[in-house]
Amino acid sequence: MTRPSLYQIFLIFLQLGCVSFGGPAAHLVFFHRKFVMQLKWIDDPLYGQLVALAHLLPGPSSSQVGLSIGYLQRGYAGALMAWLGFTLPSAMLMTGIALLGQHYFYILDANSFHTLQLVVFAVIAWAFWQMLNSLCKTAWQYAVVLISTLLLVVISVSFNQLLVILLGAISGLLMARSGPASAQQPNAEHAPAIDSAFARKSAAPYWLLIFIAPFFLLPLIVHFTEWKSLQFFADFYQTGSLVFGGGHVVLPLLYQDFVATHLVSGPSFDLGYAFAQLMPGPLFSFASYVGALLPWTAFPWLNALLATCAIFLPSFLLVFAALPYWSWLMQQRYIQRAVSGINAAVVGLLLYLLLDLSQRSFSSWSDLLFVLLMMLLLRSKLPVWASLISGFIIYQGYLHYF
Repeated sequence: MTRPSLYQIFLIFLQLGCVSFGGPAAHLVFFHRKFVMQLKWIDDPLYGQLVALAHLLPGPSSSQVGLSIGYLQRGYAGALMAWLGFTLPSAMLMTGIALLGQHYFYILDANSFHTLQLVVFAVIAWAFWQMLNSLCKTAWQYAVVLISTLLLVVISVSFNQLLVILLGAISGLLMARSGPASAQQPNAEHAPAIDSAFARKSAAPYWLLIFIAPFFLLPLIVHFTEWKSLQFFADFYQTGSLVFGGGHVVLPLLYQDFVATHLVSGPSFDLGYAFAQLMPGPLFSFASYVGALLPWTAFPWLNALLATCAIFLPSFLLVFAALPYWSWLMQQRYIQRAVSGINAAVVGLLLYLLLDLSQRSFSSWSDLLFVLLMMLLLRSKLPVWASLISGFIIYQGYLHYF
């Protein structure tokens, strides 16, 4: 089969980036239809393997599947073109919203911002409920959720989120040690190696070292040099490295880094996150919005570009490091259980964020009823954008007349 050109990869992913609404689950359906059924770039078993690997790694699962497809077709350049095409539409839209919002925030009154707060709360609550049901299946995972939430309440240090994720990983490893050997992934032991001229095992360890290096080098550079603005890059990079379980987990991580430190106002943050739900493509493009609001450089568009590159960079490094070894990774029961523990910990992160947001989101019983209505709308078969817009209009009308 003739391999696609880099331009073809970019163009196809750009088209998908313009129409892929609905979050990662919907994105994966679009990818399957386009690359397995229509273009036949890969077959069903290989696509399933890429999806399984993306769920194992931290980062945006649909973006990782997309850049994996590009990587298998045309190597590192193919991965870059796939990511660029899929991410460009939402990143540009979110950057534009950030730049315009600074000039037109005055149009939104107090009731509008209050409604946006409730909409964001409902989206997070719905994501929490979905993740709790899908990621937590055992008593020890529920225990990790509760302990993680309590630790976040009690420990008010900058790296507390990293601590609870580490706690989740250790809990999973302990359970793997005491659990039955049958806990490994079904059919993983018979998984074939990835068949691609570009998936080279010799380079994989170097990509893993490059992934780990910024966790140690960036804090040292920030501490011992005048390049203090590199801390912003480090914050986005760390967020992209720690997001397990779904794109909504970027919210508590970025909230602590930029809202809790008063670099970005709470209303501006909520407004951007609400708009991010309406965008096609990856939810990680919310980083473009946040970056454009930061006092990083004198150019907001450059700040947005740096933030976007920083939050997606770990995904590239991890895919390049893991894809050649994916068949081995899928056989490792300890890795599977560690990820299960981490997933439980990030559910605890969302629960903590909900508790924190509830203190400034609710002012009446009608607010609580509206959040419940929004969750019902999100559960319905309505598109997410339709649910959010209709819910916002309904409650705005209620607050205006009552």
